[in-house]
Amino acid sequence: MAKKGTREMNANELADKLEQGHWEGGTREQAATMLRQQQAEIEALKNKIKSYENLGNMMLDELLEKAQKK
Repeated sequence: MAKKGTREMNANELADKLEQGHWEGGTREQAATMLRQQQAEIEALKNKIKSYENLGNMMLDELLEKAQKK
């Protein structure tokens, strides 16, 4: 979570700052923690998308099955 009055940096912004040597937002350990948190969020979103895909496929299968019975 970002400190009051600041915003969270995304991974690309953090990488750019680190590359340019201009990051004054904290230590390397803090940067690593930020990147790990962002990766965890990415994985959670991927899982959510996968569950929506599975739900969509189940609904499509059900509709196709009903249509074939008619």
